[in-house]
Amino acid sequence: MIFTLNIILGVVTGIIHLYIRGFPSDAGTISSILLLHQFVVLFGDVGIVGFFSNIAFAEKNAKYLGWPGGPWQIKYGFSQIAIGVLGIMCIWFRGGFWTATLINWYMYSISGTWSHLNSIKMKGKKDKNEIAMIIVTIIYAIYLTVLSTNIDGFWTF
Repeated sequence: MIFTLNIILGVVTGIIHLYIRGFPSDAGTISSILLLHQFVVLFGDVGIVGFFSNIAFAEKNAKYLGWPGGPWQIKYGFSQIAIGVLGIMCIWFRGGFWTATLINWYMYSISGTWSHLNSIKMKGKKDKNEIAMIIVTIIYAIYLTVLSTNIDGFWTF
């Protein structure tokens, strides 16, 4: 739920940014602004909240997720803060940095999708929340990909 709200918040702040700029007419500029807001808002929030929930509140978070707690949470928390830092740094860095940040997000999304599928398998039943997260993750990846392909040179190495 929070994930979806952050996607929406990133879209809303991006639209506000576009409004302030007078709604540019080229798809590249629009996509660049909308993608920047996803990097900063969603990636930043996932990183910061994930870091604190997995390090400062490790046992409580593990219990909430129904997972066994352990040292893996520290490692996971630091990987999440890395995503947050990358997302926020997109304010100042462009080009290949954005490409690398998005690829990092794709890998994070693949691991999340795998975790949700594994959770369904372990429970032995279909879970609406797990299935919803898989669907949202796939749609979000498509959204980010469409934005990135509208930005000249984004996928040029």
